[in-house]
Amino acid sequence: MASGFIPIDHYRTKLYQRRNDSNNFLKLSEDELAHVAQKVYKRQEMLSDTLSYKLKPMSKLETYYDALRYLTSPLIHLELPTYDEKIAYLIMTVDPYLVLFKEFLKIDLPSLDAIFKIEDKKERNRLLELRNQTIATYETTVREQIGFFDINLLKYEEMFFKKYYGERELITEVQNNNQDYFINNAKILRSFNNISNERYNELVQIAQTWLSIAPNEFNSNVATYSVTNQRKLLGLRNLAEQAALFILLVDSNLDMLRIYEEESRMPNVEKRIIEEFGYYNPELLNLEKKFHKRFCPEKELSIWTKVKKD
Repeated sequence: MASGFIPIDHYRTKLYQRRNDSNNFLKLSEDELAHVAQKVYKRQEMLSDTLSYKLKPMSKLETYYDALRYLTSPLIHLELPTYDEKIAYLIMTVDPYLVLFKEFLKIDLPSLDAIFKIEDKKERNRLLELRNQTIATYETTVREQIGFFDINLLKYEEMFFKKYYGERELITEVQNNNQDYFINNAKILRSFNNISNERYNELVQIAQTWLSIAPNEFNSNVATYSVTNQRKLLGLRNLAEQAALFILLVDSNLDMLRIYEEESRMPNVEKRIIEEFGYYNPELLNLEKKFHKRFCPEKELSIWTKVKKD
């Protein structure tokens, strides 16, 4: 393999040392991206015409190596003048389906900050080991699909997806847990009064359509990603609509609020909600109370709802 002469890390380090020149594709138009795609196609066509390729086509790892070498060649700036064009070229050559990014969305990776806040040493070590195992499995999965693993490329693929595909393709498989971040931001909502009845019915239709194409294991992580990162695709105009759609996706029957009404002690509320939904955030209960008041005040959540009214 060609990479035996100069290690891949040599070219990888050389490419990423210009990372501060990135604009996260914000200045790279779709027309310019199409120009980069043409460069990718022409180089692949040129390589496939060589005798060595015809005798032995390059592996995925060798394609990655060749792309790095090409992107760090002395005159590359004449072909691809900006850093973002170079990274776009790399992505479209070695991982056009964004496997590195999409597989990352499928893993639930506990943060180091959260782990180190745990006082119990045994539990902390268990979570650290689990985190390391999760990363190792993720790396293996990526290598099996695209032939290499480049963690530096992950953040660029995320930005690439958000810029060019994020408002066109609904993500249906997410395990990254960001509910608390979204819910805690949404707690500033005083009410849902700025959403008309007509608009609410539209949000119900959006939720039903979305759920009809989601996999059976649809969860709150998917909903969180959708309402926060794909607002234009879903037609969401403001934070109130984001929060309303989130509730319609994860708990349209307001079962969390029902559990809250049925239990007299908060530890029991938390325990039951975690058992049924897999996560708990008290601020979501407050959002559901506002949602109930605005959109379905006549809905009796439990026998205690009626008692309180009476």
